Amino acid sequence: MKALHIKAVKTTFRTLALLAAATCLPSFASDAYRPATFGAAQAQLENRLSLPASLLESKSTIAVYCQADVPVTGVITETQCFEMTESGLGDQTLEALRGVAFSPAEVNGTAVPVRIQFRVVLSASGTQPSVLLLPNLGTLQGQHGVDYFAPQERLDSTAWYESYRESQVGSGKAFFERGRLTRVIASISTSGEVASVSTLDARGASGKRDAAAMEKALKSSRFIPGFVRDHATEMHYVAVLNYAK
Repeated sequence: MKALHIKAVKTTFRTLALLAAATCLPSFASDAYRPATFGAAQAQLENRLSLPASLLESKSTIAVYCQADVPVTGVITETQCFEMTESGLGDQTLEALRGVAFSPAEVNGTAVPVRIQFRVVLSASGTQPSVLLLPNLGTLQGQHGVDYFAPQERLDSTAWYESYRESQVGSGKAFFERGRLTRVIASISTSGEVASVSTLDARGASGKRDAAAMEKALKSSRFIPGFVRDHATEMHYVAVLNYAK
């Protein structure tokens, strides 16, 4: 986690307000690819999430990191959330996300299922929205700003994690958790192809075996490319396995 610079988000109201405006009505320059967007999900979450007293008292901001499958209907499924401070907000956010509808991704005007990674930023500062959805985990924020769309893996072909599980080489679980991780980074081109892959983290013989299987699986995966200011942009994607019991 440290190498990815994933941490609680402390962002100014001005930046968050600009991001909210940018993500509400996106107009993507690419006719071929449109990533899944949040649609009315933020309003739904605002009605479902209540900030805990501890957060209100500290007037702080916490980010919950999530991954979800967005089918062609837009109603998200297979959602996972991770929160670093053990405040319980991860579980609350996961529950609030059940049945929430996003706007599905599109390829050449046709809806396609994707797996997306995003942040739910919860703030009690009083100077920014209490709930804000960001279309990335923030790992490339220094390079692309806060309003970039991370690459979204297409599920209309075999996804890397399902391919890894079918290989029966290991017992890793998808997405972040506390404890040991295996991470593989892929470069996603503007056409959604995997241009290159390499291992970031792999401990011991089992980790290296899993990393090799992840690399192989990623090479055959397809993506909606990343977008910066509504333009398709070559971007990194990090595939993660955790070994939490």
